[in-house]
Amino acid sequence: MTFGSWTSLDSTPGRRIFFRPLGITENTFYWSGLNNAADTLMHIHLRTTQTNDQDIHSESNVLRSWASVKRRFPLIAAEVEEHEFGPRFVIREETVMNLRPDDVTFMEVNSFHHVECLVKDMMDGPRLLSSQLLTRAYILRRTDKSDHFHVLIVLAHCITDAAGTSTVLRTFLDTLSSRIEPPYIPLGERVHAYQALESNLGSKDLPLVKRRWIRALGYAISVARMSRFKGGHTLPGDFRKSTPHTSAKNRNQVSVFSRAVSSTILTNCRRHGITMNSAYYALSQVALARVLCRQYLRGQISEEEWEYRKRQPMYVLGPLNLRPYQDNETGGSGDVGLGVGIAPYVLPLMPLGEMSRGDLSRLELVNGAPDFPALMSFDRFLLRCANVKTQVQKLLKHPRLVDICTSTLRLYWSAFGKDVSLKRLKTRDSDHTEEGDESVSFQSLNPIYTQVGATLGDMDALVPTDYPLPPEHYLSPLCSTPHAYRAGYPSWSPQAAALEDAKTPRLHVEYWCPHPYTPPAELYLGASTTHQQLQYFSCYDEHVFSDKIVVEWLSELKDATLWYLGQPHGNETLLQSKL
Repeated sequence: MTFGSWTSLDSTPGRRIFFRPLGITENTFYWSGLNNAADTLMHIHLRTTQTNDQDIHSESNVLRSWASVKRRFPLIAAEVEEHEFGPRFVIREETVMNLRPDDVTFMEVNSFHHVECLVKDMMDGPRLLSSQLLTRAYILRRTDKSDHFHVLIVLAHCITDAAGTSTVLRTFLDTLSSRIEPPYIPLGERVHAYQALESNLGSKDLPLVKRRWIRALGYAISVARMSRFKGGHTLPGDFRKSTPHTSAKNRNQVSVFSRAVSSTILTNCRRHGITMNSAYYALSQVALARVLCRQYLRGQISEEEWEYRKRQPMYVLGPLNLRPYQDNETGGSGDVGLGVGIAPYVLPLMPLGEMSRGDLSRLELVNGAPDFPALMSFDRFLLRCANVKTQVQKLLKHPRLVDICTSTLRLYWSAFGKDVSLKRLKTRDSDHTEEGDESVSFQSLNPIYTQVGATLGDMDALVPTDYPLPPEHYLSPLCSTPHAYRAGYPSWSPQAAALEDAKTPRLHVEYWCPHPYTPPAELYLGASTTHQQLQYFSCYDEHVFSDKIVVEWLSELKDATLWYLGQPHGNETLLQSKL
């Protein structure tokens, strides 16, 4: 399969039309999006900081700002058109330059809770996007606090990833709070920045035959690796025969640490030579072990299931940023677009420590389960972190890294892709709770992944808290120093008045949270630092996993993080686990 460049259908000024076929990764997420499994709703809570700036969320200013974002990132104004050779992106100049009725929707809400309920209803309702509308925004004005408002931005995964989404958010907020309008890159030049991931990598200069051979080799390696994934287990859930074919009921849970505790945790990571990314896999595993131990000791897990779980490894799929491997001159770094793959990791058997010896009468329980040191010592925790680190380093050194990760993504998401989407469009399948739908054991879903997710790092660096960005900020359009993450702006020389005006903060981000539409039965766990506070967030299918079990798991994860990384260990004074 080849990935073409953009072609012009109509060169009439003001009515130009550009198109190109979707790449493999874009195609995968496009079909999954039709299956309501690959969009993201971003919720941003904002506060105006100047008493004379209440017009920031006025209709005229919002529409001006959204129109500006579309012109800077025309891919968000694209459509996907079915074609005899497969789906293709279509960018119409009229759509880029003008707002459509559904681009921006204004609503009123009377509280933060009202917004949360609205988001929940949106996640449970019909898809908010379509092949003709890949991005849209909702502006929610607060009737109880005139200086507060909320922005909901919904984006299709086929046109963006975490880095691209943060760019859209940041640019919109900066434009919304700014009184200047930097120049634009001409559309005819801008569209050519949006190349398919597969055609924008290091092998793009090789002959077509060799590129196909390299991709096939990466796919074969990925298939061989994934074929070794047998068994596995995850949180207890309600698995049914219809689960793989039923849209997920998406829910979110968030757990946040204080700034002081977050600083301690990250300092201890550095002290012990581990990253938060490798640590949180081991931490989530011991947290899951405590949940399962508690259920087993209460008789909620059968002896047969317990013995099965004790012998199973745990499989994790971690999204991997492939933008560093792209040609940054045509779409890498901070621009809108898709630049991700998936890396599979294998974790050892769940840590059971004294629980595995069989004599339950001697167990000392804390809140219904063995305490953390009884399940996994601190030294064992470090070994498990090192195990993950070794897997990551081995993968990153592989010469076919990009092809393996894009192929793994394709293999995982194919279960929610074209065939399922077309079937659903034909049958409009019924609700998950249809009478007669038979329950199945999780063992029958072979393999089963414990969780999907990774740490996103310090998000304050990509989505700052105050706008407009000061002129010296490396992401500000007023900054004179070029930076790869500052996309959508040409080189220009702002006037002194514009530089002075940008020094006054007008908009503050109180809170923001992603709400991804997950595939059926997926359990997503992410971590990031926002406002200098470490947070865990879990997105899951409530048809399968109850709110109660996920909240319990997150609570154990938070306590595990405090025990292993929130206090001194080794020869230092050991503190009792606080549960």
